[in-house]
Amino acid sequence: MRTIPLSVYSLFKWLSILFLSLTLGACGGGGGSDSTAVSVSIADKEVLDSQTSVEVTVTLSQASTQTISVGYATVDGTALAGQDYTATSGTLQFPEGTTSLIIEVPLISTRDTSTTKTFTVNLSNPVNATISDLQALVTLLDALHSSMFNNPTYSSAWPITGVFTNALTCASCHTGSATATPTVMIYNNTDVSPATQWKHSVMAHSLNDPYFNAVVEEEVHIFPDKKVFIEDTCLRCHAPMASTHAHQTLTGLVDDPTGLLPDGGYPFATAITEPHAREGISCTACHQIQDPTTGSGTAEENLLASMSGHYSIKSATDNAGAAPSIFGPFQIPVGSAMQNQTQYIPAYAAHIHESAMCATCHNLYTPTLDLNGDPHLVDGKLAQFPEQTPYWDWLNSQYSNPATGKTCQACHMAQPEPGYTTPITTRPTGIAARPDPAKDNTDSVFSVHEFVGGNSYLLGLLSKYMVELGIDDKTTTAGFDQKIAQSRSMLASAANLEVASSMSGSTLSIPVTITNLTGHRLPTSFPSRRMWVHITVTDTSSNTVIFESGKVDAKGFLTKDEDFINYKCMAIEKTYTDFDYSSCYEVHHDIINDASMTQIYEPVLGDLNGDITHVLLHADTYLKDNRIPPIGWTLANRHPNPVTPGQYDDDVVGAATSDANFATGKEAAGADGKDTVTYNVDTSAYTGPFSISVELLYQSIRPSFVYGMHADDVEHGGIENDSYVRRFKYMYEETPPTPEVLASATRTHTP
Repeated sequence: MRTIPLSVYSLFKWLSILFLSLTLGACGGGGGSDSTAVSVSIADKEVLDSQTSVEVTVTLSQASTQTISVGYATVDGTALAGQDYTATSGTLQFPEGTTSLIIEVPLISTRDTSTTKTFTVNLSNPVNATISDLQALVTLLDALHSSMFNNPTYSSAWPITGVFTNALTCASCHTGSATATPTVMIYNNTDVSPATQWKHSVMAHSLNDPYFNAVVEEEVHIFPDKKVFIEDTCLRCHAPMASTHAHQTLTGLVDDPTGLLPDGGYPFATAITEPHAREGISCTACHQIQDPTTGSGTAEENLLASMSGHYSIKSATDNAGAAPSIFGPFQIPVGSAMQNQTQYIPAYAAHIHESAMCATCHNLYTPTLDLNGDPHLVDGKLAQFPEQTPYWDWLNSQYSNPATGKTCQACHMAQPEPGYTTPITTRPTGIAARPDPAKDNTDSVFSVHEFVGGNSYLLGLLSKYMVELGIDDKTTTAGFDQKIAQSRSMLASAANLEVASSMSGSTLSIPVTITNLTGHRLPTSFPSRRMWVHITVTDTSSNTVIFESGKVDAKGFLTKDEDFINYKCMAIEKTYTDFDYSSCYEVHHDIINDASMTQIYEPVLGDLNGDITHVLLHADTYLKDNRIPPIGWTLANRHPNPVTPGQYDDDVVGAATSDANFATGKEAAGADGKDTVTYNVDTSAYTGPFSISVELLYQSIRPSFVYGMHADDVEHGGIENDSYVRRFKYMYEETPPTPEVLASATRTHTP
């Protein structure tokens, strides 16, 4: 296990920084300039035992019109110059407009790699800037910790493949320019162009996602006879260009023994090596998807058929020799630069900014298999479990109202500001800004391709493990930091929190009301996500915490998580007849009288036996689903499951159904998007006043969805060599899932 003694490293770095800070202070600080507009920082770095050099990145907080310089020097820690690395020092010069430079430190190829060692690179003497982070901790990993295998690297400059082209080609025109006249896709000194904003998004790394890799491996490990079907199904959305090309040209496919894929399936082992797969969900995938509501049936039937990755992209044969169309939101494209530089012709398409477009992959059904791995049939049809249905949530909400609502793109690819216009290409130069009232519809907008969502944790893993994921030559820490900040900004707007209080005798009653401000259930999408209330009540007269519910430890675990991940709960087959499997999760609460109870909003999967499961293909129903519906959601407009009678795909399940304070109004005109949970706290031993602090916390991957994977368990038939499950568990333990704060509130109650 790649578990590094971080506490020792943290102490070493803290003491080093303290010493260096005192030294700089004694010398009069950084010297050279009293500029506070620009700050310089340096990033920590981990190094594998096989590496012969390390590149440490030094970054400016913003571009400057002045030349900025800063000194640097290596300092021994447990790693020693001459034995482990070559002492390096010098001065970095940042020319005008440059925001990052690299310090390269040679490593001794014959160094001892039996233990993990560290040294630092320190900054000093800035000119025309200040130092915000003056030290990088360089960790030379030992052989054991370096054994966490790496994905192969890949080229971003891959050749035209069927109807698909690499993102670099698109970026050659669709990258922002601050030097053009007028500026192109620059807002508040930030490049908001599609190429720049997509590059570090989860969309760009849908196949590089280490958790996705682990989940696919786990499902295949459980159902090895369905390996081809599982991988092909998952790759339709996580590697859409490569999957589509393979099926369009019948190349690179392997036989599917289930018979469900007559032409065969596109395998994961191939995808991880092919650049047009590794580029994830790229420009020429989304912008070639046909209107999902068109086809041989009704608009609703066609849309349903397009979900779970069954989008339609025309092949070269379909185009019958004509150039492929690239769909966009702007009418009357200007010039012929795209036709001259690529194989495409730009075309206006209204569906490109409609929510139904997103539903092709983000509304996802998975087939239900019984515990023997056999398909579960309902009236002769394969059962379809609604794994993710944010589109149905949105459709059953006030946000789907065409006159007053918002599409998925309006939130997740929002305009920089209402009415923002900009030239959308650097070639030809000097073209008019879009949208242009003379050419475009009133609903045409410039959408920033942030693709921002709720998975800041995954973005952090992509950043930290660039080398292992094979993307360190294509991405930067600064790029992922920007994307994490965007995600946290969106999460901070997802909910509102209100706290009241009253006293009856010695019982302090605290109603906490959460309002879902999103256009879907909160939390939404993949069922590993959860949200909960953390409340602390303190007697201020004695400074004593008298009640706390929902606290997490340093691992990101709630107190009950150790119970939820015990071996009986984590077993794939629930064979312990004397065990209550409902204890493997927390039920929904309307009233909480005991600090051991926590209000957790989450979906809990159930198999055909009605037991909890973390195996996606065993899922048949939800045992609990108290995710808060969006404003306007109604019971009457729930979407019926396409196969199983009486089952709804966007339903409330469990104790929340009888909670009068949960989604009030859902039986009539529409839910209020709220839930109120009341905490009753015994204050008989205290005098008050009482300070009440409440947080609404969120995790994208809860512990049970990690420790419910078993493909790495060699003792019980798991994978002995490189395992994506084992690798992800290493990452999860090294980088605990610290919860995000969606909202917070405080109140003081004086008896």
